Amino acid sequence: MPPEPPATPPPSATPVQGLDDLYDIARLADRLGVEHATIRVWLSRKVPWLPQPDGRLNGGAVWRATTLEGIEMRRERGRPGRKPKFVPPPSAADVPRTGMIPIVPVKETV
Repeated sequence: MPPEPPATPPPSATPVQGLDDLYDIARLADRLGVEHATIRVWLSRKVPWLPQPDGRLNGGAVWRATTLEGIEMRRERGRPGRKPKFVPPPSAADVPRTGMIPIVPVKETV
């Protein structure tokens, strides 16, 4: 008779928390598909969609997995901090003129 497979433990109601629950800069960069330096720049610029770290571990920023839930959907593509290009409306000096500019004589008052 073959041996019975070991009984699997029932799923726990509370998620396992530990080091697997933590994201450091390297792990977050891998998750988002960017360089480590990019995460550091985002932190220094305080981009609104990136939550502040939950703590520090060995001097580096760490986040809980629950803090980062849905970050891929909140992330704004492009370069954070760059302002949209400002195009001023054309002024009178920029509008091309057609024809001659009339000369208006000035009357002198005595």
